[in-house]
Amino acid sequence: MRTLAAFFSDLVGPAAVMAAGTMGAGAVASFLLAGAWFRYELLWVILAMLPVFVVSVDTASRIGALNPGHGMFALVRTRISSGLAWIILLLVVPVHFLVTMGQISVMSSAFLTLLGLPASSSSSLGLEVFLSVALSAAVLWLVFSRGYERMQRVMTLLMLLMFLCFLVVAVRGLVELPAILAGFVPSLPQDLAVPGSESPRIATSSIIAMVGAAVAPAALLGMPYMCADDGGSREELTRAFRQAIINMGFVFGAYAMFVVVAGGYALYSLPDHASFADVGQASAVFRDALPGVFSALGPVIFSLGLFTAAMTTLVVAAQVTIYFVLDMVGKEWRFSSDNTLYQRVLTGFVLAAAALAPFWDFPALLKVILLMGINVVVIPLAFVIVLVLVNSSDVMREFKAEWWRNMLLIIGLVTSIVLAVDKAPHYYRLLMG
Repeated sequence: MRTLAAFFSDLVGPAAVMAAGTMGAGAVASFLLAGAWFRYELLWVILAMLPVFVVSVDTASRIGALNPGHGMFALVRTRISSGLAWIILLLVVPVHFLVTMGQISVMSSAFLTLLGLPASSSSSLGLEVFLSVALSAAVLWLVFSRGYERMQRVMTLLMLLMFLCFLVVAVRGLVELPAILAGFVPSLPQDLAVPGSESPRIATSSIIAMVGAAVAPAALLGMPYMCADDGGSREELTRAFRQAIINMGFVFGAYAMFVVVAGGYALYSLPDHASFADVGQASAVFRDALPGVFSALGPVIFSLGLFTAAMTTLVVAAQVTIYFVLDMVGKEWRFSSDNTLYQRVLTGFVLAAAALAPFWDFPALLKVILLMGINVVVIPLAFVIVLVLVNSSDVMREFKAEWWRNMLLIIGLVTSIVLAVDKAPHYYRLLMG
């Protein structure tokens, strides 16, 4: 009989790290609100997107396994275009800085909820800065203090903790199993009117948000570095694919379904369920997730899951950003105990984000420009880059992408273009406004 330790060992790896990072606060919001607004009717979207998610990230990891001495940005510079690499870097770095700030803010808020304290106010700005920096420093020590192997194990444990938290808050919803199963049949629910607003909740927008939670440039461009740091080799490609299926298929897929079910059961029945606009509003009323005397634990368990989700996204966003920057300027990018440059730059990046997070005073126009660049430009380009590299004999040698792998990557590329087309008019209106 397999032991728990053996099962955990099978999970540990770059795929677990990226799955944990993808299971972030943004993904929680997308899936939770889809359940709160449309109950279980969009569960089929998760099943539809998982094959593309698993195969695209695994394909990116193969690039790192077969080219451990070359970073992804170095390959883009030498095999495709140096200008393209710089454009992507200049868009990704500030966006990841904003993402890191956002995850630190979520961590601080969830931490206060776990302690039973009210959210900090502007009168306690000093306390907010202290809390942000202290939590970030704790994350840096916990995750990065003992090298790459320790980081992988910690991130895998955090992924499982998130999984259990959202499983607990979703379990009660399983009493509605027939309605849940019906949600796996593809359908498009009607738009949902929002009281006091002329803008309804549109099902297609929720679908785009759910898919966008998994389709991210950090996964496609960051996995090669993580796989190279893990010591990946051509002999381990099969094992890496199996880990991708387990971590990004089964674990991430089940987590996403749990969050949708939790939102559909605990929030959809509320009279104002259409009014929920963010995860903070939703988590505050999460009391119906658990029965009877345990109802007060619902928000606590949900906040613990949310805290963990923010932490793991922070780790991955910061880690891949430093990979990108050091690789682009020709410095040693590997995460190792003797690479002090990596450690110093990573620490400075995270602590600077922590110190600025309580202020959150970036110009709205800058945010729009950066997000537009990521969603409209970088995500489709990331798919194009992966497609070009995995079909190059010089890069992949005898391990060039199979027809089915190319087909799923092209589906991912088309999906990312659809996301871009849908988002572009919204961003354009914000810019012009």
